[in-house]
Amino acid sequence: MPEQKATAEVRVSKRGPAGPHAEVLVASNISAAGLAGILQKVVTNERVLTAAGLRACGACKSGLDISIIDHFQEVIKVEA
Repeated sequence: MPEQKATAEVRVSKRGPAGPHAEVLVASNISAAGLAGILQKVVTNERVLTAAGLRACGACKSGLDISIIDHFQEVIKVEA
């Protein structure tokens, strides 16, 4: 059985707690190699960096805070 590719959902904000921020939502069973591959793609993805307000260059990724979150974490919606 072929190994499944690791995938992630990336949520980007120009104004996170300490500046540009990306939340990377991954499956709880992701391997270390899969996570490393996802993170490499996130910090080099022109669309992600542009959405965060950064230039798409290797030096800019240092300005992007990244949170890794279990995609299957419980989500509770509250209405006002």
